[in-house]
Amino acid sequence: MKAVTLWQPYAQAVAAGLKHFETRSWATRYRGTIAIHASIKPLTKQSQDLSIRYGIPELAYGEIIAYADLVDCVLMTEELIACQNQPELDFGDWQPGRYAWQLENIRLPEQKIKISG
Repeated sequence: MKAVTLWQPYAQAVAAGLKHFETRSWATRYRGTIAIHASIKPLTKQSQDLSIRYGIPELAYGEIIAYADLVDCVLMTEELIACQNQPELDFGDWQPGRYAWQLENIRLPEQKIKISG
């Protein structure tokens, strides 16, 4: 299974249903189930503020915390960016020319899987 590693609280935002797009500088052709892996890297001050603002209480590190279906990868345009809600904007790097990996059917694993990445 493919996986993508996200720093916290970005990974937890996917698991909580606040984030349905993963923003990246590159495109992917992959479509299908993808594991959401929370990196081992600790929070930055900005990330701590986001975690508090959106009420994300506990953050896991170094484990698979969710699964999602990667259904599309779209080039970011001004129009796409303008359609996003505030949590989506806060939990992504939304700049024209980057890519938005669309995640649907987000679900939690029966048990978290520890993995360093």
